[in-house]
Amino acid sequence: MSLKPEKFTRYLIEAAVNRGIKEMQEDPKRSVRKLADLGRQFARGRFQKNFFALSQTLLLDGNSPYYSLLSRLTEEIDHETLKKFGVNIGYTSWTYGAELIRAYEREHGLAVPWSLFIHYHPEGSFCLSRLEALIQEGRRLGIYTYCLCLEAVPEDWQGLISLFRRYDNSAFLIFLPDEELQEEQALLLSQCRNLLVSAEIAPSYRKNISLLRQNKCMAANHYYYSDSGREELQLRLKDCESPLLFFLPQKDTPPSARERLAESVYQIRYHPEHPVFPIELFADYKRIDYIISGRSCFLEIDSEGRIPLPGGASFCITQAGFSLPRLLQAAAPAVSCEALC
Repeated sequence: MSLKPEKFTRYLIEAAVNRGIKEMQEDPKRSVRKLADLGRQFARGRFQKNFFALSQTLLLDGNSPYYSLLSRLTEEIDHETLKKFGVNIGYTSWTYGAELIRAYEREHGLAVPWSLFIHYHPEGSFCLSRLEALIQEGRRLGIYTYCLCLEAVPEDWQGLISLFRRYDNSAFLIFLPDEELQEEQALLLSQCRNLLVSAEIAPSYRKNISLLRQNKCMAANHYYYSDSGREELQLRLKDCESPLLFFLPQKDTPPSARERLAESVYQIRYHPEHPVFPIELFADYKRIDYIISGRSCFLEIDSEGRIPLPGGASFCITQAGFSLPRLLQAAAPAVSCEALC
């Protein structure tokens, strides 16, 4: 039986990534350049072409801290996890999923986000079965990446881990609250290859990031900012104990402060001083969406399943008759089909 085109492409990419990871351990600088060149050859989507062109530009400097960052990735993260999560994001979500999203937008005239940002509480009314139903609908539209901001650490992780494993070619990002993980929980998380786990920079984060690194998880840090300046941003990067640092705005952070920090993050990425890759989650989320669709669409769901709508109303996905297309029709602006061709 022949493989479907997307599965065959994925097979080729995974084989190339396996070789790239092996070579990166032997000669990081040479292998990274080769991987960037190879990436451009596979780059079919709008995002990949932008990403790999940027990668080649950033790596022209032989002393770039990003070489140290990439070495950290191969040293600190299980190689199967690094490969699976990377391919799920880079190919399944940003290429295959992006093609499905653009097709749906052209047909229905609705904006579709490339990912969903979900607040999740283990005891909330937005339970695992409803989360799974949302993921199933999202994947049919081309949404293969899901960000979960945990409001409490589950006593039993098995339900979430089983859910992630059922959707093996999706990518999941979990943002932990300021609560300590236990060793057995970190071990369980490490066995989920399509998962990135981020520890909040707060009192418990050093223990959490240490446990995640010991178990070779795909680990990151995140920091909730208010009106942070460039100096504080650099301080957070210097003190960060993982290769990735997400910046998330606090609820009362004014739009002007968000814009300033997002611009600082963008500039620092081009002129790095530390082996840490900074991401302003919401601004970069929208930037990716704009590359995929020609305009941005962002959906944030609270732990009770509510989504705020324009005009002060809200849409609850726990109500009877919910469907993701209905939500997009109510929440997302209509898009120009010509802009998506």
